[in-house]
Amino acid sequence: MPSPRDLLKGLLEYIEEQAKDIDPKGYRISAAKGFVRRNTDLAGLPGLEFDLRPEGDHIWLHLARLEAHRPPIVSDPFKGLFIISNDPFGEPPTLDEGHLITWIDQHESKVDPHLAETSQAKPGEKQLRQKAEAALQEYLLQWNAWAEGERPRRKSISLYGDLFALRHQIEAEETAKPQELVWGIGVASWQIPFEESIVSFEYPLLTQAVEISIDEKSMALDVRPRSTDTRVEMDAFAACSLPGSTDVERAIKEHLQRHNENPVTPFDASSYTDILKLAASNMDSNGSYREILSRGELVPAPDADLIVTDSWVLLSRPRTTHYLTDDLKRLKEKLATGCDIPSGPLALVTPPSDKPVEFETIRFRGLSSRGSSQGKAEELYFPLPYNEEQVTIIQRLEKAAGVAVQKPPGTGKTHTIANVICHYLATGRRVLVTSRGEPALQVLQSKIPEEVGALTVALMASDREGVRQFQASIETIQHQVSQLNPEQTRHDIATLESAIDRAHHELVSIDTRIDEIAIAQLSEIEVDGVPMRAQKLAELVTSGLEQHGWFDDEITLSTENAPPLTEEEAGKLREARRKVGQDLVYVTANYPSADSLPTTVAIAELHETLSSIRRIEAEVERGDLLDLKATTAEVLIAARDLLELVEEAKTLAEELESGESGWPLDLQAMQLLSAVSVREQAQTQHGIAEMHEKLCWMLPVQSPAGS
Repeated sequence: MPSPRDLLKGLLEYIEEQAKDIDPKGYRISAAKGFVRRNTDLAGLPGLEFDLRPEGDHIWLHLARLEAHRPPIVSDPFKGLFIISNDPFGEPPTLDEGHLITWIDQHESKVDPHLAETSQAKPGEKQLRQKAEAALQEYLLQWNAWAEGERPRRKSISLYGDLFALRHQIEAEETAKPQELVWGIGVASWQIPFEESIVSFEYPLLTQAVEISIDEKSMALDVRPRSTDTRVEMDAFAACSLPGSTDVERAIKEHLQRHNENPVTPFDASSYTDILKLAASNMDSNGSYREILSRGELVPAPDADLIVTDSWVLLSRPRTTHYLTDDLKRLKEKLATGCDIPSGPLALVTPPSDKPVEFETIRFRGLSSRGSSQGKAEELYFPLPYNEEQVTIIQRLEKAAGVAVQKPPGTGKTHTIANVICHYLATGRRVLVTSRGEPALQVLQSKIPEEVGALTVALMASDREGVRQFQASIETIQHQVSQLNPEQTRHDIATLESAIDRAHHELVSIDTRIDEIAIAQLSEIEVDGVPMRAQKLAELVTSGLEQHGWFDDEITLSTENAPPLTEEEAGKLREARRKVGQDLVYVTANYPSADSLPTTVAIAELHETLSSIRRIEAEVERGDLLDLKATTAEVLIAARDLLELVEEAKTLAEELESGESGWPLDLQAMQLLSAVSVREQAQTQHGIAEMHEKLCWMLPVQSPAGS
């Protein structure tokens, strides 16, 4: 079985062959649909400069932003009579017949009638028309002079607009067909046999990728070479199976490699002349090299013999795969040296195992460690909010050579990448992020926290701008490192680690409380013998809110609030309730037994007492009898004492009256001697007697204890 090294080499060769998509018919500049400017098209344009070499820079093309000049102004007497185009490439000015007639009618009265012709024309019309035509001829001289000087200027303006639009198209890089701008050197023409037909080849043999930048102050456009190798465009010859094309290509690349310190430039003939002559003499026995750049001649049309010229062309084309081809070639060369194959590529060429892949679970402290207590806990440095999927990704990255994450747009891939970058930087690792388009990198850079952003280096935009940003980032990092106090930094690190430990302890307590709440919500609760979850129980309570909402007691599921009756007892209670019916109001009444009821005599006495009470109340209302001062216990006790005294006096009086001796009568006669005294005494006795009688009826009712 082939070794992994041989399999990887074969895989790289397969990718290289699959990447090739060469159509020799497409190598024709005159048929190109994109941006194309030959050296003859750009010669003598205003605002255009070539081969500028400011300090530390090399600008191949500099184009100022020009403004269009308007045509000359028509003199006041003839304003509005001419049709004037603002386009110097358009039609020259002409008379506007409609305005001319109006103008003649307005000026006809000023014409001398003796100068008018005797024809059908109105008097003065011919002279006015001739005057207008003479003014037009005079203005034409001014307009032609303006157009002649304005045409090159408009070409520069058009060139600026095309380059400006192309720059934005290249920077977008998200289009279906991404473009690149190249500066082609050594345009060759040839008719090549291909599949029983003839292909007209007209294409530069050397191309250098260039970039477009804008000066923010002057808004001028600069075209610079990118920091890539000069490409040899020999693929069309190889596709046509021309003998020697592969050898010539190899010889040219070796020559460029040997003279790497003198890069190819269209403004230095010594950097490319020997290469072009090599191609012309070795690709075709009748081939020739012509120097037409200095004479401003055009490239000859394709013919049976190969013609290589020193002219150049600036053109845009779909981005080719030659970058991939060059990278594959370098990988194969490095693989041939016997280097160690990284784990990622090695996994692609390693036979699959018949055992399932087992990953050791990594437990991170923090929210991601909930529900897991196995393994050593490690720190997870995710500054942005995250979920379990992102934790799974970082866990697999710790143990696997690579992880592929595929999701629709807007689902948080960039957010995840930002978290992974911060975690790796916090653990002392280096991270390289690449993307097909620059906008994706800009979005990612905006998500990096400000505290971590100082440790990131961005290589975006043009090569020159990317190098400038790279240099600025490195200088910033160096400055920050140089300002660090090691002792203070170690102290700060220890303080932060302690704070992290405290935060994790708080998170553990919060997680425990959340688990308790979750268990309480997800566990089943038995209600009236029926197991229900909290959600079902809440739905049950909510559904009965309208019917039982009036019940404002706080009821829980604790034992003290459990139903006092069993289901059987409750059933018996419902049956008894149906039997009682409307007599339910008497259920709580206290019915005395027959033995505890009073006797007939007691009831009669009670009746008499009640009658006396009513009679006394009537006398009190009429004023015949004084009312008691109050019905308090003190008053009732005093009345009872008085009653005893009256009873005692009454008994004594009866004993005196029933005696045989007559001395009581004599005593009574003596009392009559004082009428007032007797009368008062009689009234007192009568009042006492009446009070005694009333008290006899009242006291048993008011004070049952003394009855």
